[in-house]
Amino acid sequence: MKMKIIFLFLNLIFFINIIKCEKQFKMLTLLTAQVDDLGFNNMINQGRIEVAKDMNIEDSRLLVVDGFNETFKNLLPIVQNDDIDLVICSSTGHLQACRAIAEMYINSTTIKTQFLVRGSSTSTKNLIYISYNYASANYISGYFAALFSKTGKIGFVSPGLAANNNDSFVYAFWVGARQVKPDIEFYYFNIGNYLDVDKTVAATNDLLDMGCDVVGNTLDDFSTGDASIARGFPAIGTNGFPQRHVYGENVIYSYSYNWTKFFLPIAESVKSGNTNNSQWYADFNFDENKNFFHLDYGFEVNQSIVDKMNTEIDYLKSTDRLSHPYYCNDLIPQYAKENNLKLVDVPGITLPIGCISHSTFLTINKPFPGMTYLGNYKIKLVEVEFLQSVQYGFSITTGALIAITIVMMLGIVKYKSTPSIRSASPIFLNFILAGGIIVYIGIIVWVGPASDHQCNARLWLVTLGFSTLIGSLVVKNFRIWLIFDNPELKSISITNYQLFPWVGACLVINIILMSILTSVGDLREIDAQGIDSLGKYEFMKVCKMNSSGASTLYTILAYFAALLLVGVFVSWKIRIVDIQEFNESKAIANTLYAISFCLFVIVPLMISPQDKQSETIVLCTAGLFITTAALLIIFTPKFWRVFTLGDGGTNDMFRKKQSNVATARAESSKSSSGPKVNRRGNLVSDDFTDTETSISEKKVNVVAGAVLAEFTDDTISDFDDNNIEQDNNDNNIEQDNIEQDNNNDNNNNNNNNNNNNNNNNNNNNNNNNNNNNNNNNNNNNNNNNNNNNNNNNNNNNNNNNNNNSTTGQPNDEKVEEKQQNDTKEDKN
Repeated sequence: MKMKIIFLFLNLIFFINIIKCEKQFKMLTLLTAQVDDLGFNNMINQGRIEVAKDMNIEDSRLLVVDGFNETFKNLLPIVQNDDIDLVICSSTGHLQACRAIAEMYINSTTIKTQFLVRGSSTSTKNLIYISYNYASANYISGYFAALFSKTGKIGFVSPGLAANNNDSFVYAFWVGARQVKPDIEFYYFNIGNYLDVDKTVAATNDLLDMGCDVVGNTLDDFSTGDASIARGFPAIGTNGFPQRHVYGENVIYSYSYNWTKFFLPIAESVKSGNTNNSQWYADFNFDENKNFFHLDYGFEVNQSIVDKMNTEIDYLKSTDRLSHPYYCNDLIPQYAKENNLKLVDVPGITLPIGCISHSTFLTINKPFPGMTYLGNYKIKLVEVEFLQSVQYGFSITTGALIAITIVMMLGIVKYKSTPSIRSASPIFLNFILAGGIIVYIGIIVWVGPASDHQCNARLWLVTLGFSTLIGSLVVKNFRIWLIFDNPELKSISITNYQLFPWVGACLVINIILMSILTSVGDLREIDAQGIDSLGKYEFMKVCKMNSSGASTLYTILAYFAALLLVGVFVSWKIRIVDIQEFNESKAIANTLYAISFCLFVIVPLMISPQDKQSETIVLCTAGLFITTAALLIIFTPKFWRVFTLGDGGTNDMFRKKQSNVATARAESSKSSSGPKVNRRGNLVSDDFTDTETSISEKKVNVVAGAVLAEFTDDTISDFDDNNIEQDNNDNNIEQDNIEQDNNNDNNNNNNNNNNNNNNNNNNNNNNNNNNNNNNNNNNNNNNNNNNNNNNNNNNNNNNNNNNNSTTGQPNDEKVEEKQQNDTKEDKN
């Protein structure tokens, strides 16, 4: 008894080991896309799942690859190392790679993998071919489309020849429709791929726009149906997936594949070790176990259509495939003749009907008469234009600023004789305003539609405008610096005509640099994609230049920086000018502050990632701000003085109160106990250093006119006609004396000057110095000691002058004589 129990136990262990040692069946399925495509790949995966369930296969894998290289590279290592029993190469894209690997191991004793591939060639011991009658599926779908169409127009989307396919299945769809309505209008696109959602949707929308109310396809997904449903049209499912299970009544018709009916017997044959492989063919069949297609209809489809469909399907099942209408019809003979196709004889078929073989059918690519081929579909790129509101906003604002600037130019012309305008050189003020107008025009062009001309014009206008504005401002103030920063007080005459070349030089430099940029920079308009969060098929017209153009642009910016630095230097040098009409250092400084502020804001914005529209808005806003701020800062004070002071000015030379500095110096001079002479021989007060000169409290209109004339190319008499009476000869002599001795102090303290000159002559070298005398100057003409402090310690000096005359600078002998008089006075 014990022996029996032990024997049974051993047998049980033996059988368990046999079961454990039995090799597990492994299956690998290749797809061209993920299983969620609701199309061909999804149905292949459904067949794989059903086979794994029925055969209890634990190792059933998926691999998504396409094309020879990708398939071969990824599949070969798995075959070599994982001992796979069956590889299902589901797509024609896998065919070549699977067949190559099968040929490598056809006689291998270690690798016994069998490959199931698409096609109808001869099978081998490790290569199994399967094909299905895709033509019949498309034929019956076209038959339904014509029955259901209400517009008499139907469309189709095909992968086409570019996807290693041809339009034979498109032709089959059309033949089915033609069987119902011979005059049906048929339109189709090729998209060059089995799976391209963007092109599929766009092509479908175009077909719907043409009036097609039913659109079929031979693609791997349901993008055509999605596009139709989105537009409110009914969809048909023609990619082998039961679309009605997902979309319900939005899908009025669909056919689906049942791959399980063929994968299962093939997998069982491979598992059994059978290598006597044969070809497998799937089609409509009266035997449900072999019927590959299943049709489903929506409620909207009336029964008469369903009945006609069933009748036509039974016809296909009951007749030889080679005599089906897509192989044999009345258009075939002429088409075959025109395209050098070979006709075949089919029993029972005679002319005018001709027939072609299945292999010839697969070569059909050109459309038949009645088929309208719309070509390889290219998605129309949609241009995203610059915001119209921004364009209008900048254009209107800039236009208003141009109008204001023109009014300012007219104001310059009208008030050019006033001190505030005349002292600032009216012609250069208009140059500055003209530069601002050019910049404004450039900004209007900048926000306009991009083109090659616009890309170049906007840079030309903006750079020339800034060169004119900044260059005129710098050159104009450079003259002020040369005239006022003049320690020897020499007569300096700088006319406008002498300054024009300098402004022209600024413009010439700008023109040369811009010409280089235009010639080598390749500045042009391009249709840019992938910027500014644009969609995949959206573009924007933008301006682009090459690296040489960018380098030249940086050089132009450096040139502007140099101009600004020169402007900073000049404004610093003229800061000592007390006369507001001439001193524009504050205006220039404030302008530079505005530019600097913009740069601090613009530079970080330009460096940080941003879209082109934002970049344009920032640049144009900065350009408007800089230009407008500069013009307002420069011109507002001038016009304010014109309207508040009229023909007057802010200085004695304009018959207005002295500046604070001049007043302080005058008061200091009054409080001085005695005169002193600086190194130049000028009398100065104790409060000034040796390098400073005293300033008289008296009005010196002739000198004022002379200085102002240096800025306007006018004569002195233009300013002082009411104050100076000139004789031909005497005045000329006096003018020479004024120009020679203009900057000297002519106070002879402790001396009395006897000026008895009926012709307004100043006898500086013949003064009588009488320390303790009183001198009365009774002169019907005017003798005036200009720029003198009339502080006589022991003298009374009466000047009865109706007109003005000036005294020159004392020479060295006179200085010594004054010093001797001072010594004598101290002794007394």
